[in-house]
Amino acid sequence: MTTLRILLALTLGVLMAGVIVVGGERFYKPSRAQKSGYSKDLNELRAKFNSDRGKVRLLMLLSPS
Repeated sequence: MTTLRILLALTLGVLMAGVIVVGGERFYKPSRAQKSGYSKDLNELRAKFNSDRGKVRLLMLLSPS
């Protein structure tokens, strides 16, 4: 009986996670800046980075591979 309860709880957990992941996309509305895509001009990044002088800043360069 205990194994059946554990299996049932795991099955319900997986189903609920799937509903949250799939259903969450329906309610997500990107901002106007996100719709326009990424800027290819590094001067915009440099200006934003320099405007935060005196604050803790972190710049990460990520590779898709």
